[in-house]
Amino acid sequence: MQEDDHDLVRFVSLFAGVGGFDLGLELAGHECVGQVEIDKHCRSVLDRRWPDVPKHDDVKTAIGWADDIGLVGRTDIVCGGFPCQDVSVAGKRAGLAGERSGLFWDALAFATHVQAKWILLENVPGLLTSNQGRDFGTVALALGDAGYVYFEWRVLDSQFFGVPQRRRRVFIVASTTVPDRRPVLVEREGSEWDPQPYRTTREAAAGRTAASVGSRVTWWDGG
Repeated sequence: MQEDDHDLVRFVSLFAGVGGFDLGLELAGHECVGQVEIDKHCRSVLDRRWPDVPKHDDVKTAIGWADDIGLVGRTDIVCGGFPCQDVSVAGKRAGLAGERSGLFWDALAFATHVQAKWILLENVPGLLTSNQGRDFGTVALALGDAGYVYFEWRVLDSQFFGVPQRRRRVFIVASTTVPDRRPVLVEREGSEWDPQPYRTTREAAAGRTAASVGSRVTWWDGG
């Protein structure tokens, strides 16, 4: 995700859990410079795996923490799977107005405050249809308004990437510049990697969201 592959890419992990994003980004050669996780049991795992990485317990107050430890201007990526309960088809679908999924706004505020060039987000595919697709459109518009002028997304299933678990999730990548490279979330259309059951939903959501975003964001939906 960097323009110069020789430059060290630093990331902060929000909603870190036990460090799934963190491990993946480290395996890609990037450095974790901060983790935010509210669950004390998950933090104990993070402490064992990343004992030297600064940690904070609440994304709502993470901006002050970022100032205290000097993350502003030295964070390239902010990543995280913001809570899904309010957009999941299994929940009451309060959407981004819900108490938990609404933490997306705190994550975005944090990313802009530390001047991250990239945002990497993950959520359940229900985000695409929450409030008839309007919540997904709101995410795209909010990222664009915050200066993340490039936006791409894709529904991926972990069972096709070496994980013995069927776990479909929508991944979002946004950047403050339009990258002069192929999209990050590339996969072969129509192959075993393509999650067929979500294709209709995905295309419908893309159409609604792209129409609402208009020319404000450079858009790639993995098609």
